[in-house]
Amino acid sequence: MKTLKQFFKHPETFIGIATAFAFLLIFFCVWMTAYDGVNDRTDKLKIGLVNEDEQRGSMIVKEIIKNVPFEVKTYPSLDSAKKEMNRRNLDMVMHIPAIFSSRLQEQGETEIRYYINQANASLAKQIMDGAAKNITQSINENIYAYKQQLILSNLHEQLGSAVPSNELAQEISKSISQALESLNIQSVQTTVVKTNNMDGFAATMVPMMIVLASFVGSMIMSLNIHIVSSKIKNDYSRWSIFLARLIINMGASILLASITLIFLAIFHIELNTALMETGIFQILVYFSFLSLTQMFVVLFGPGGMLFNILTLSLQLVTSGVIIPKTMLSSFYQTVGSYLPATYAADGYYSVIFGGKSLTTDMMALLLVSAVTLFVALIRIVLLKNSVLTKRVVDQ
Repeated sequence: MKTLKQFFKHPETFIGIATAFAFLLIFFCVWMTAYDGVNDRTDKLKIGLVNEDEQRGSMIVKEIIKNVPFEVKTYPSLDSAKKEMNRRNLDMVMHIPAIFSSRLQEQGETEIRYYINQANASLAKQIMDGAAKNITQSINENIYAYKQQLILSNLHEQLGSAVPSNELAQEISKSISQALESLNIQSVQTTVVKTNNMDGFAATMVPMMIVLASFVGSMIMSLNIHIVSSKIKNDYSRWSIFLARLIINMGASILLASITLIFLAIFHIELNTALMETGIFQILVYFSFLSLTQMFVVLFGPGGMLFNILTLSLQLVTSGVIIPKTMLSSFYQTVGSYLPATYAADGYYSVIFGGKSLTTDMMALLLVSAVTLFVALIRIVLLKNSVLTKRVVDQ
């Protein structure tokens, strides 16, 4: 019991318990509010439609736009739609080929192609995969009903002119109707093409894993660097300490980026972007995380870790690695646009799965780093001025 009492004589014991409580409270509050109503926002997902068939294609497009619970946009060509999907502006592209109707008439079967972007949140891919099957099923039912109606509408009249007995004509018509109803309605086949695909489940988890590990590591590193800074603040100027922290953060970012590239190679994760571009992007990811976590501890001391925990939870929710950003509420979408994990995850999707350049994401990460460093710099200037003011008053 004496040993137990000694633990509670030190504030670090209470800080540890409070931190565990803060993690639980923050994650519950953020995740439960962010994911509330997600299923009601599936209409925010986007499908691109490309119709090259002049016969049945137009009618199918109208039915899809009218009935599917997603935002639908038509495109003049498959290439233009796939480019939009690679920019992550579309979750799926549906392609009705020019030979759709002719194959249906000549062979009795045809197909519709669905292109689903794998460089996307897991939930979006699952929803689009199910949507492709449901859309094809609906098209099959419509086409089959149309065939039945067309044949049966003229059947009795045609038989009446060919068969002398009206009763016989009705009997034959009934037999044919029963035969039509027993036909297989699956005349349109679903072909799903997974674009920007990467084999293996592990590869799909890389964006989330790197974002989570990088930010948690940055939180702990920033806290420990701040503790060291507090210990040596009486021996060195604030500017020299800040510069030293900046150099350490940059050096750590370069080292961690290099290690990340080595791990990706060890686990056979192929890069879909240039090696140099990928390396610079990873350096900016780590540096932006370190700059953000450092800003909070500079502003609030060790208490800034509460803000880092909050930021961690917000970034996991809004980065788009679990739930598509478009399915979140407007508040969380706005919050996510200011946080570096959004651009880190987006960039890692390009690195792992391909699709677009890293330039936009790198510029966003650079801006986040610049803003957070500027805020920390202002705080240091104000602290220095307050110390000088105190000295003048004491004199």
